[in-house]
Amino acid sequence: MRNVVFVDSREATLKESGDIILSGATIAAELGEALAKKVLARANETTIFKSLGMAVEDIAAALLVYRSVTAS
Repeated sequence: MRNVVFVDSREATLKESGDIILSGATIAAELGEALAKKVLARANETTIFKSLGMAVEDIAAALLVYRSVTAS
Protein backbone atom coordinates (compact mmCIF):
# COMPACT_ATOMS: atom_id res chain seq x y z
CA MET A 1 0.00 0.00 0.00
CA ARG A 2 1.26 3.47 -0.91
CA ASN A 3 0.93 6.68 1.07
CA VAL A 4 -0.09 9.96 -0.55
CA VAL A 5 0.08 13.45 0.91
CA PHE A 6 -2.63 16.07 0.53
CA VAL A 7 -2.03 19.61 1.83
CA ASP A 8 -3.99 22.78 2.32
CA SER A 9 -1.46 24.79 0.28
CA ARG A 10 1.50 23.47 -1.73
CA GLU A 11 3.29 26.80 -1.57
CA ALA A 12 2.92 27.18 2.20
CA THR A 13 3.78 23.54 2.85
CA LEU A 14 7.00 23.74 0.85
CA LYS A 15 8.04 26.85 2.81
CA GLU A 16 6.79 26.09 6.33
CA SER A 17 6.39 22.35 6.86
CA GLY A 18 9.72 20.88 7.91
CA ASP A 19 8.35 17.35 8.23
CA ILE A 20 7.15 17.30 4.62
CA ILE A 21 10.25 19.09 3.29
CA LEU A 22 12.72 16.83 5.13
CA SER A 23 10.85 13.63 4.27
CA GLY A 24 10.99 14.36 0.55
CA ALA A 25 7.31 13.40 0.30
CA THR A 26 5.55 14.14 -2.96
CA ILE A 27 2.41 16.22 -2.59
CA ALA A 28 -0.44 14.53 -4.45
CA ALA A 29 -2.91 17.41 -4.29
CA GLU A 30 -4.24 20.35 -2.37
CA LEU A 31 -7.40 19.92 -0.33
CA GLY A 32 -9.30 22.27 -2.64
CA GLU A 33 -8.46 20.05 -5.60
CA ALA A 34 -9.83 17.02 -3.77
CA LEU A 35 -13.02 18.82 -2.76
CA ALA A 36 -13.53 19.99 -6.34
CA LYS A 37 -12.95 16.40 -7.50
CA LYS A 38 -10.01 17.43 -9.68
CA VAL A 39 -8.00 14.42 -8.48
CA LEU A 40 -8.87 10.76 -8.67
CA ALA A 41 -10.03 8.83 -5.60
CA ARG A 42 -7.25 6.80 -3.99
CA ALA A 43 -9.06 3.92 -2.31
CA ASN A 44 -6.02 1.61 -2.25
CA GLU A 45 -3.67 4.17 -0.73
CA THR A 46 -3.28 5.71 2.70
CA THR A 47 -3.94 9.44 2.44
CA ILE A 48 -2.15 11.82 4.79
CA PHE A 49 -3.46 15.36 5.15
CA LYS A 50 -0.95 17.97 6.29
CA SER A 51 -2.66 21.09 7.59
CA LEU A 52 -0.80 24.26 8.41
CA GLY A 53 -3.40 25.49 10.83
CA MET A 54 -6.60 26.54 9.09
CA ALA A 55 -9.37 24.96 11.14
CA VAL A 56 -11.98 25.36 8.41
CA GLU A 57 -9.87 23.17 6.15
CA ASP A 58 -9.55 20.53 8.86
CA ILE A 59 -13.34 20.43 9.11
CA ALA A 60 -13.73 20.22 5.33
CA ALA A 61 -11.21 17.36 5.17
CA ALA A 62 -12.99 15.47 7.94
CA LEU A 63 -16.33 15.94 6.17
CA LEU A 64 -14.85 14.66 2.90
CA VAL A 65 -13.52 11.53 4.60
CA TYR A 66 -16.78 10.99 6.50
CA ARG A 67 -18.87 11.25 3.34
CA SER A 68 -16.61 8.89 1.41
CA VAL A 69 -16.79 6.28 4.18
CA THR A 70 -20.55 6.51 4.69
CA ALA A 71 -21.25 6.47 0.94
CA SER A 72 -19.77 3.01 0.48
